[in-house]
Amino acid sequence: MRWDLVQALALVQLASAGPVKTRDTVTAQVNFNNNTGTPQHLASGLLYGVPDTLNQIPAHFYQNIGYNYERAGGAQVAAPGRGWIWGLTEYKNRFKSALSNYQTAREYDATFIFLIHDLWGADGTQNSSAPYPGDNGDWTSWDEYLTQLFSDIKANSMTTGLVIDIWNEPDLTAFWNRDQSQYLEMWGRTYYKFRAEFGTAVELSGPASAGEPVASNTWWQAWASFVASNQSIPDQYAWHMEGGGGDLLSAQAGLNYWRSTYNLPSKLININEYGVYDEQVPAGSAWWIGQLERINARGLRGNWLSGTNLHDYMASLLGKSGSTYYPNGDYQVYKYYYQNMTGYRVGTLPSSDLKLEAYATVGSDYARVLVGVRVATGTWELELNSLSSLGLPTSGTLNVHTWGFPVASDVHYGEVDAPTDLGWYGHAYSGDTVTFPVYQTDEVTAYVFEFAI
Repeated sequence: MRWDLVQALALVQLASAGPVKTRDTVTAQVNFNNNTGTPQHLASGLLYGVPDTLNQIPAHFYQNIGYNYERAGGAQVAAPGRGWIWGLTEYKNRFKSALSNYQTAREYDATFIFLIHDLWGADGTQNSSAPYPGDNGDWTSWDEYLTQLFSDIKANSMTTGLVIDIWNEPDLTAFWNRDQSQYLEMWGRTYYKFRAEFGTAVELSGPASAGEPVASNTWWQAWASFVASNQSIPDQYAWHMEGGGGDLLSAQAGLNYWRSTYNLPSKLININEYGVYDEQVPAGSAWWIGQLERINARGLRGNWLSGTNLHDYMASLLGKSGSTYYPNGDYQVYKYYYQNMTGYRVGTLPSSDLKLEAYATVGSDYARVLVGVRVATGTWELELNSLSSLGLPTSGTLNVHTWGFPVASDVHYGEVDAPTDLGWYGHAYSGDTVTFPVYQTDEVTAYVFEFAI
């Protein structure tokens, strides 16, 4: 049996906190006897999505979802704002954009991840002749860029709540069109320049790869080997989950494989881009919330917009009529997740086909389970175990209140002001467990099941 699969199975045991019941393909589990800690709304981060004009989006939209992480660096600001490689003026205009996003993040006590590759000018819109750090062994421009950046960070008092992403998706030619050895040299040089300038006052993040750290990923093998030998280990392990497949249990198991192989320490995991555009609907968001919360990973919503829209709409959580913003169906999931799912978290397991996910909390009066199916229709089942650990009898009838989280006719940008009350239903149960169906008749609607304790 492959090492990463063994680790994934071990994580499943941990999530279950007790004997794992036999699961069929379509059954997700909640285990109320497994307290997994205080909710921190780990999935409530954004990639871009924040206007460069301060306070353009009203404060309550940020506050109601527990906005806690922002990631930006001035990408796709039109000329004259294309970044360092186009000259100092273009750098300054891009830095101004990043600074305004940092200020918005700090207004809500959110951590800011600075995309310094965007500030350099490698945001995916650069032309084929664009220079990269260390071309032909010459680091002069990169060193000058870092000197300017260090000065501007200090001059604008940006060190509080700041994380530096050393480079974005260096395993994709759209962002790093050079070989990996040049990237690794850049990584080591940049890591130690930041440490020399800021010590531990500024956190460092990476590799922010497009690929997951599975045991078969040779790009990750080279990176893990290098940072171990170079002792340039970041404060956050970061990668992206935007391929439309994959799951975080397997990805975390892969990270643990590389950590074990190269004796790397445990660090915070930040999935600083998650979800493809089709998954940015209530069901998809609920699915990703369950994934991130299970492995205690921070998460920032991917952003599939471009140009000025990249800097707006809170990564497709809002719509807009003129200058007036309104929430969409996806926003209502994050609002409920932050405002209602309080108390303590409990362990969950996805269906074995990895389609149905669950995130569950126990508050002072209600237990709540948020579920989402990953871009699919059909019928799945939700199994709630160890009801007696909540003070309920081991058999009887459980009265469950269901809320639906739909979308409007414009799936991504139509207004939805609240979830839909789908009423109460009594489920007979025995053996300390209740199981009931989740009817997923479309690919977009998420559900919450609540019951009193």
